[in-house]
Amino acid sequence: MQQGSERLFNVERDWRTMILIAHDFFHCWRNLVRGKYGDSAAEELTLKFWEEIGKNTAQQYIIKGRIDPEDVEQVVNAVARSSGIMGETVRVEKDGDAFLLIHDACPWIDSYVRAGSAGQCQKGCDRWFAATLSQLSPRLMVKTLSCLAAGDAQCLRRFSKKVM
Repeated sequence: MQQGSERLFNVERDWRTMILIAHDFFHCWRNLVRGKYGDSAAEELTLKFWEEIGKNTAQQYIIKGRIDPEDVEQVVNAVARSSGIMGETVRVEKDGDAFLLIHDACPWIDSYVRAGSAGQCQKGCDRWFAATLSQLSPRLMVKTLSCLAAGDAQCLRRFSKKVM
């Protein structure tokens, strides 16, 4: 049994290392774009990057067929699971007919600081959430209420059905 738990520890350690490598890859790419094409192009392409990742994430949710894209709770729980896999400390709370996605900690905050871009992650996250939801269902919406990168105690996003 000891060998099995050691193997699990190594897998978890390796996954956390891969998360950091992915962050470094992203920031290196963004800085190269900034250096060659300027700040405006880097911001534009970074937002496009997050938009495409969001669309791809939604497609993966659809392909897997494990959620009903019209069910707010299922969508938020899928997003929370994705966040947890990426090393983020996240939880979901019900708020009337809506659901709150609460990030208490996120490794992106530190990776943006290390890359010299403190506080710049919210635009990318907002774009990712919006693209993911728009790809899943035009009847759902998300609103950012607070952000760790802005100095708030948590990233707080409210998911709900649009009033039609």
